[in-house]
Amino acid sequence: MALRNKYDAAAKEAQLRAEASLWKTLSTQPANPGDVPIIDVSRWFATNDHAELQRLGDALRSANGQVGFYQLVGHDIQPSEFAAILTQNRRFHALPDSVKQGVAMDLPGCKIGGTGYLGYGNWKLPTRNNPNQNAAFVIKRDHRISSDDNLWPKEDELPGFRESVERYGELSESLAKRLLPIYAVALGLKEDYFQKAFEAPFFRLRMSHYQPSNGEKTGFGIHPHVDTSFFTLLLTDGVPGLSIFSYQRNEWIQVPTPGPNALIVNSGELLRQWSNDRFLSTRHFVTNTTDRDRYSVPFFFTPNSDYRMQCLPTCCGPDRPPKYPPFSYNESQGVVQGE
Repeated sequence: MALRNKYDAAAKEAQLRAEASLWKTLSTQPANPGDVPIIDVSRWFATNDHAELQRLGDALRSANGQVGFYQLVGHDIQPSEFAAILTQNRRFHALPDSVKQGVAMDLPGCKIGGTGYLGYGNWKLPTRNNPNQNAAFVIKRDHRISSDDNLWPKEDELPGFRESVERYGELSESLAKRLLPIYAVALGLKEDYFQKAFEAPFFRLRMSHYQPSNGEKTGFGIHPHVDTSFFTLLLTDGVPGLSIFSYQRNEWIQVPTPGPNALIVNSGELLRQWSNDRFLSTRHFVTNTTDRDRYSVPFFFTPNSDYRMQCLPTCCGPDRPPKYPPFSYNESQGVVQGE
């Protein structure tokens, strides 16, 4: 079959929605030890030892090739920073609805779409046939989108909020860039291979809130989906709720509560397609079945939004032709290059 020479964003979205509608999610099982691998980068961050980088590359290759999720420990974001952004998350969602609606997503006249407040029962991110039972505050940034282009509560409505969120976005971006050599080595590339693609990366930061279920069936907090990112760094407050599909067990499993100062990391559709399906983009969903509020902060990390990703040279060849045409993040979202 001939490779299409143009990325069809509408067809891709339709494909993802059709696939998700077939996933059976009635039962989830507890995770077994090792189902979600743990990757510790502390030694490499401290020493830049080449042998340690190779070891991490091997570990990441196994995690992303077999599971698509792992727990990241030993990184350089301090527990106080995690505590601070989770506090800001709680502060925002505790605001009066009238204030949150003042920064509602896609208000008429807003500079960019997909940012601001997304209320409960929303049909976006991901778009499905039933609403998502969560609320979120979303910001974006890249070489064309500045912090000022986003919607923010006024300083007197939520003092210090914007500064704290901007700081966490910068810390997350810095950490994500430090992980790129591991991804390159895991894919058999030179450790600086991804540097150009991420000179001015696109990121989306989401501050999510899931209300307690109180024993009632409330539906999906986030419907089953795969991420569209290169990878996602997920911070949670420790309240369970995330389930992923285990390809090794052929069933849905409940992701265990991360250890102290751990992030949950998963690869997304961009990395899956860029690697010619060598790395997984694992389906997952969130349901809060507890009597506690659940807060999480996923950071979706993506190459420069106009950087065109062509099948990685180590992931294709005469016996493994590219499955996808070259495409950028913008094209994957239906944005025409140059707009």
